[in-house]
Amino acid sequence: MLHKRQRTLRQGGFALVMTAICIILLIGMMGLTVDLGRAFVVKNEAQAFTDSAALAAAIQLNGSSKGVANAKTVVASLSSSNKWQFNKRTFTSVLLEFSENKSTWTENPASATNIKYARVTATVRDLPSYFMPLVGAARLMRVSVRSMAGSELPTSFPQGVFPFAPFAKNNTPPDFGYNYGDELTLLWPSSIGSNGPVKMNNLCKADQNQAALDAVKEGVTAERGYIMENSTDAIRAAVEDDRADYTVELGMPVERTTGVKHTVVKDSLADRVAQDSLPDVWNYQQYLDSHDAGPMRRVVIVPIISDANSAIVLGFAKVFLPPSQPKNPNDAKCAIYIGPATGPVGNIATGANFVRLLE
Repeated sequence: MLHKRQRTLRQGGFALVMTAICIILLIGMMGLTVDLGRAFVVKNEAQAFTDSAALAAAIQLNGSSKGVANAKTVVASLSSSNKWQFNKRTFTSVLLEFSENKSTWTENPASATNIKYARVTATVRDLPSYFMPLVGAARLMRVSVRSMAGSELPTSFPQGVFPFAPFAKNNTPPDFGYNYGDELTLLWPSSIGSNGPVKMNNLCKADQNQAALDAVKEGVTAERGYIMENSTDAIRAAVEDDRADYTVELGMPVERTTGVKHTVVKDSLADRVAQDSLPDVWNYQQYLDSHDAGPMRRVVIVPIISDANSAIVLGFAKVFLPPSQPKNPNDAKCAIYIGPATGPVGNIATGANFVRLLE
């Protein structure tokens, strides 16, 4: 009986020890769960910040040093207004980098001309750990997240493409025969211009040649340059508000439509320019150097098409709308070619703003 009682006591003592050990382990596991859970919450908060900051920075990139500066300003503003630990603490360790190719990154690019990508890294180094130090871990946890955004040219545009389609000068991408600063044709003049039969000076400068003049006189450009829509209201919505009920797709034809549509020519283009914070600047480089972080509404995307007949979309271009256009609806309406849409676009605030998260 005595031996049996001693054995029972020993078993009870062992159970008590194991119970204590299990309780300690359980508390440790619960503490570990609390600490890791808090780290997970902070990681999500930081990820939301870097996602929005990378997008905001990439949207500003327009090929100019001012665009890079605006990107830095936007991220700095977001860093101060976004917080972690349930909106209590500000992100203090934020790294903004830029790249042309997603491989080589720098905080201060020597040239902004081809910068298309922005990468934001946020690091929290002082997240308190309450239970993990009990098992030998550091008292402060480190959480780091990163996001990358940039402009990637899509092959189709369901929204945001300007409702005009200039002709390619040749079939060689990405410029299709245009040079920076060329005054290309959005809308061809009527064969009867404001001063009688169309003359060379009624054409946009890039098309001031005898072949283009003959084409106008012979009616080859009778479909003046509008695409996909016949309705004045629909074209006005596309010019002023970037709304479209059609898709413009690379390698596919567009429908060229006819008509003067005086309201679009006289009022809608002027209204689009007036939406910009710099409506009166003629020089594009001066425009870039002076523009704030707001939408560049005078920069638009147009499809470049093969010719007046097949009207195949060969590519997409960025053009700059001048402060004013000839008021007579029968005269040509022009824009300045500033490059292929494969380059950095900037904050044009349209459906064609193809900046997206890439990491």
